[in-house]
Amino acid sequence: MITPAAIYHMSHGVTHASRMRPPVCRLGSCEGRNPRTTACEDPITVASHTADDGTRLEIRLSPSCRAGWIRTRPTHKGFRIEITGPGGRRQSVVVTALPSDQGPVTTAMISAAHPSRLRACYYPSAHQPGRECFDGADAPT
Repeated sequence: MITPAAIYHMSHGVTHASRMRPPVCRLGSCEGRNPRTTACEDPITVASHTADDGTRLEIRLSPSCRAGWIRTRPTHKGFRIEITGPGGRRQSVVVTALPSDQGPVTTAMISAAHPSRLRACYYPSAHQPGRECFDGADAPT
C-alpha cells in the first residue's frame, strides 16, 4: 500500500537519502541510547527468530551508527529481551506492559561494527527458567 506521504515524496523528487539526518551517535557513543531517537535511520534486520511462543525478534543494525539492538512486537507481558555485543556488554529490557500503540519494543543500543558480534536472547517469563538465543553471525557482510 502506498501512503499519501510516499506519493508526495515521489512526485516532488524527495529521496530517502535526502531526508536522512546525520546520526547523533556512532559506536560507543550510541551505548544505552534509544534507537528511535538517535537518527540512526538506516537500520537493517541482520537476523531474526520466532520464539516457541510466537514472539518474533529481530537483531537490527545501523551501518551509519555502527550500533545494534533488538526489536520485537510483544505477544504478552512479562518477558525480557537482551542483546550482547563485543566484549560481553549487554542491554536488556523487561516488558511489564504491552505498548498501548501496539508498536515495537526495543532494547537500548549497543556498539557493534559488525553484526556477527551481536547476540540476542529472549526470556519468555520472569518466573520460569529458559531462554532462546540467536546471533548475527550468519548475516551478510
